[in-house]
Amino acid sequence: MNIVGVDLAAKQKNSTGICSLNQETCLFTLYSDRDIIEGVQDHMPELIALDAPLIKGKIRIREVDRYLKKYGALLPTIPSMKPLVRRGGKMADIFISQGYEVIEVFPTATAKILGVYSPDYKLMAQEFGIQPRNEHEMDAYLAALTGKLKVAHQAVEIGDDNGRVILPRKKNEELS
Repeated sequence: MNIVGVDLAAKQKNSTGICSLNQETCLFTLYSDRDIIEGVQDHMPELIALDAPLIKGKIRIREVDRYLKKYGALLPTIPSMKPLVRRGGKMADIFISQGYEVIEVFPTATAKILGVYSPDYKLMAQEFGIQPRNEHEMDAYLAALTGKLKVAHQAVEIGDDNGRVILPRKKNEELS
């Protein structure tokens, strides 16, 4: 199964990391919405794991956002996050309209739950034997890995009808 992870930047001028994860790992960086959409489509994913709050309608704090704070997530209502929320929603809508399954993920939580988190992305990359060119590609890898864990039934869905995030299942954690 091909899974694409997207570490979406809030603005098109900033780096968005992309990871296509199947038998091989392909990491790359893109910028514009058009390039991201085409780059994802080129890899024909069955699942897209998007690192951005996927909020419909008014930007607000969801229960899942409160939960993710313990992993370092920023609340979607702070001014610097609002452009990411808007862009994430737009990109998710486009992908869904094209028939892709899209999930929301938070790579920092994935790394912390898996016990590989480091503020130095190169140290995390060594743990996985990959060579990202920047931290965004590392986060895209973690996003794709979270999607892979979901497909393998080794992840949990946190949240409610206002928002759900997929996270790796903690060791000894039962499926609910």
